[in-house]
Order: sequence, then structure tokens, then C-alpha cells
Amino acid sequence: MHTPFRVAAAAVLCSATLLLTAVLATDAINTTAPTSCDPAACGALRIAYPFWLAGTHLPQCGYRAFQVSCDGNGTASLKNSLWTYQIREINYGDDNGTFRITNAQLADGTCDIELRVNASSDLGLAPFTISAANRQLFYLYNCTDQQARPPPPTWAHVNCANGPLNDSFAFLADRYMPEDKWGAVPGNCTVSTMPVLGYPGAAGKDYRRLMKEGFLLEYTVDDCAGCVDSGGLCRVNTVYDMLECHCPDGVSDFIICGGQCQFISVLPLFNFPRPANYHSSQASEINYLACHY
Repeated sequence: MHTPFRVAAAAVLCSATLLLTAVLATDAINTTAPTSCDPAACGALRIAYPFWLAGTHLPQCGYRAFQVSCDGNGTASLKNSLWTYQIREINYGDDNGTFRITNAQLADGTCDIELRVNASSDLGLAPFTISAANRQLFYLYNCTDQQARPPPPTWAHVNCANGPLNDSFAFLADRYMPEDKWGAVPGNCTVSTMPVLGYPGAAGKDYRRLMKEGFLLEYTVDDCAGCVDSGGLCRVNTVYDMLECHCPDGVSDFIICGGQCQFISVLPLFNFPRPANYHSSQASEINYLACHY
């Protein structure tokens, strides 16, 4: 008569045990700390210095601005930025390289209110440079002068859901220039702009595809190759966000392993009047750092 209750209680206990086991297993996975700076994969991308993958790499594996997040679909994005920048490809170099990104929040090409700012404005806060290989895509809206006359042939209507068709346009300039280099835009329009990499035959009417293709950024970082060639490991000081060379005998002061340096003082080769109280140890001597490896 009491058997059903005992079976139900046992089932609840078993379910609770399984749930607790699952929670403990999840906690064990989540608390496993990264231990390596070896290159990691996010989708088809290889993430390596100066980039680092959150949750996979140690924070000292790369610079703050180069932190990458990877979602469940294998999509890599810059983590520490105001916009969501999807990383499409990375071309590594010894101390400089390029990578292509797409502004994911604007990639649909619609006339969102967010387009009314420079779509790459926050990149000035990071150690990236917008490549001169890009072209410049202009968005023009509230073009009051164009309501009474046709737009220039290079302008294409932008299909805006929140405004009339005849006062919003896009056109593609030949090359990217910083904001302070813009010339006057005809039509008495409000203007926003963004870099796009472009492709042969692209024009303003292709604004959706241009935005989805993204644009190219360049970066320059401290020379890691010298540290690696000398037998060290490149790591980033997370306090000062600067490169350190970790050698078998400790952290090098000179971003290279096995070097010995000393300050040497020499007198200048030119003559100049010296005061009566002059001493040779004063600043008239030239100090320089001599290193040998």
C-alpha cells in the first residue's frame, strides 16, 4: 500500500542526485583555469598573440584591447569595445599585422538611429589604425536640398523603414580619410560614415554588402619575435598592459633573454665653457646603455 510513495521518493532522490552531480560537474568545468598561451581556435580563426581568447587563454597572453570572445557558433568578436565587432580574419606579423572586422550591430545596412554617429568612432580608444586600404561609405539623411532636385548619379537611395525614401542616400568614396579630412558634402545633408574594404565594381547601392564585408584594421605591438628567438616566452604585464619576456631565469628587463647591459659614461667630443665649480661627474657626461648578448 505504501510502495508507490517509496518509489516516488526514490525517484525524487535519484533525480536530485543526478542534478547535484551535473551542477558539480559544471562547476568543475567553469573553475578550470587556463594554463597556456598556445594558439586557440574560434571557428576557422586562429587566436594567438597579441590576441587572446577569454576563457581559454590566461589574461597575460595578450593585450587588453586584443581580448576575443567566442560564442557557441564559433563567432569571434572583440570583447572590450562599445560596438560588437565580429572578427572575420586575422593576418599575423612579427610586430604588426591586420585583421578584418564587421560591425555586427550595423551589418544589416538599415537606417537605424545608431548610424547617425561615426560607426568606427570608438576604435580611436584602442591601439588599432583604420587601414588606408579601406574605402569610405557615406550615409546622408535629411537631405533637404534633394527633395526638389534629383541626387547625383553616384548616390543610391537607402531603404529606410523610419523615414521617406527620397531624403536618405549612400555613396562610396574612393579611399578612407579621417573625419578631419572630410570635404563638404553637397545636398545640405546630415552625414555619418564608416570604413569599408570594398571590392571591384562596388558602389553606394551595394551598401548592405559593403557593411557585411567589413573593414581592415592595422595594429603594431611590441616586438615579441626577439624574445622568442632568444628562448623566452612573450607575456603581457596585466597591470601596465605591456610586453614582458619570460626567460628560464626569470622576467627579462630588456625583452630578450641572456643579455647583459651596463651604463657607460663618456665625455662629449665638443668643447664648451665650463664653470669654475665643474666636476667631471656632472651632467656634461653622456650616459648610454650598452648591451651584448
